[in-house]
Amino acid sequence: MTDDETLDLNEELDNPESSTESKSMDEIPEVSADSELNEPEAIEEIAEPEVLQVEDEIDKLKEELKDEKAKSDELKDRMLRIQADFENYKKRTQREKEDIAEYTKSELLKKLLPVLDNFDLALSHSSTDNPEAYKKGVELVSKQLRDVLDSEGLKEIEAEGKEFNPNYHHGVAVDQNPDVEDQHVTEVFQKGYELNGKVIRPSMVKVNQK
Repeated sequence: MTDDETLDLNEELDNPESSTESKSMDEIPEVSADSELNEPEAIEEIAEPEVLQVEDEIDKLKEELKDEKAKSDELKDRMLRIQADFENYKKRTQREKEDIAEYTKSELLKKLLPVLDNFDLALSHSSTDNPEAYKKGVELVSKQLRDVLDSEGLKEIEAEGKEFNPNYHHGVAVDQNPDVEDQHVTEVFQKGYELNGKVIRPSMVKVNQK
């Protein structure tokens, strides 16, 4: 063995790691710089269409949200207008009802004024020496008043001699008259009236019972 070979052998024995490292490094295949750079680009090329698709979906959702908000605002405006119109309608109808009631009252009072004038005239002649003429004058005033009330829909409820009807008559006393049918009115204490077919005061009557 030569001196050089002896030296190389001694070096290997003294530093076995460097020898192994040297051999293993030689066995590692070379990796080109291009392959390292191309991998991120490939990932980017794959991911870019998906990102664009997501962005398109977001834009589409934003447009849909914008449209829905516009529809919501329009419906809200319509609702507020309808509510305002309804409030105005209620106020208008209330004013109309009040005007009609005031007009009706005014017309009724105007009809009653001549009756009041005739009553005053009758009272001014109450000391007359002709009681029959005075009575006739009062009867005429009474008829005039009844005509006015009749024109307004006020009707007297027929009671005397009629069969007792709790819808029209209010029995306050009992009679036992053999000449009158059972459950028929024998006497009227207070006349009853109905206005346009609706009872506003029933007749206060005496009812026969057998």
